[in-house]
Order: sequence, then C-alpha cells, then structure tokens
Amino acid sequence: MVSESVKASMQTLNHIESLAGRYGLFVRGGLAVQDEDDVPQINEQTPARTLILFGNVGSSIWKTFSLSEEYSDDRPDALDRWSQRIGRKLASQLEGLALFPFGGPPYRPFLRWARKAESLVNSRLGMLMHPKYGLWHAYRFAIALPFDIEIDSGNPADVCATCPDQPCITACPVNAFEVEMEFDARACYTHLAAGQNTDCRTGCQARLSCPYASGFRYQQSQTEFHMKAYIKNMSRRL
Repeated sequence: MVSESVKASMQTLNHIESLAGRYGLFVRGGLAVQDEDDVPQINEQTPARTLILFGNVGSSIWKTFSLSEEYSDDRPDALDRWSQRIGRKLASQLEGLALFPFGGPPYRPFLRWARKAESLVNSRLGMLMHPKYGLWHAYRFAIALPFDIEIDSGNPADVCATCPDQPCITACPVNAFEVEMEFDARACYTHLAAGQNTDCRTGCQARLSCPYASGFRYQQSQTEFHMKAYIKNMSRRL
C-alpha cells in the first residue's frame, strides 16, 4: 500500500512536471538536500529541503525557446536569459529559489547535483551520458524547495563500455577529444573560427557520431544555435 506521504509527494511532483511541461522542460531528477550539497537557503528563515533539476530532453524546449523574445532580440546569452526568466517564474509559483549553472563565479555544483539526482555516468567525451537520452539532454536550472518530495534517481549504466566502435573518439577532425574525458577547447575553436569545416558549424561531429539514443538528437537548427553561441563565447574568452 502506498503511504499518504508518498501519494502527496507524487501529486506535488505531477504538478511541478505540469508547470515545467508548458515550456518543454522536464523534471530531471531531484535530491533531498544535505549540508554537503551546498544548496543555499531559500531565504533567511527557510532552509531548502528538496532540490529539483529542470532541463531539456532532446529538442523539447526548442519550439518554445525559438519563439521567445530572448531568441530574437539579438542580445548575448539568449538561452541563459530565457532559462532565468522561466526558472524564476516557476520558482515563484512553487515558493522556492531558482539556481542556475551560469552567472558565476561562484558557480553552483550542477554536475555534482545532476549525478546525485539522476542515473548518469561520464561519456568518453566527458559529457554526462543518460541511460535513456544519451548525450541529448541538458540542465537549464534547479529550484530549491522548502518541502520534501521523493524522487527515484534510478540506476546508472555505462553504455559507453558496451559500445564496440566508439566512433565519438575519432569523429572530431582536430582530435579535440583525443585524451579521454578531456576537451581541447582551443583546438576546437581555432578550427571553427577558420571556417575549414562547415559540418562542424552545424553541430559537434563527435557528439553527433554517438549511436546511442539517436532518436533524441537535437534538430539541426538547435545544434547550429549551440555552435554559434559556443563560437561567440570562445571568441570573448580567447
């Protein structure tokens, strides 16, 4: 028999998933907050008890985001600004605190949160591999909540270990992933900036070569958007 606390938790989670789904967002797992998680208090009087992560699965957010003001206003960091607006709106509705993986330093430990909240392992490219969505997922924000919600994190599976060919390692034309789980950002950017390979500008060839969960691959307009944003960001940094 399902306890009343579990029933209430399921109802609350269903409500949160419904709110997020209006924007193409998915609940990407959650965790019961412990001191070592470095989750801030919601306000001076209210500690965080649950942290919920939100993000996209495949191109789930693309339709909503590509029709937004942020996408078309020609200002930098369009997706981050959209995420901030939506994250803060949802947090207000849930009486929680929105937290983001950008905007630092200091930066929130999103990768640590994600590994605790979901069934994830490091891929050979260093990106987090999901047992259902492969490499085609992302975290846009988290919301700290003042109440408890039970969420099953599932069991991780190292799908890379059972991939016989591992084409992702050799697909990059400049071997930016030659060292396992390390990324040579300078080599990648230099190649893209020189315009030597138009295929790379439409999407990371190493990521696209991964055969796992190919049905969740981002649509081309989305991969092109991310590559353009990456080039602009790297040009500012380098």
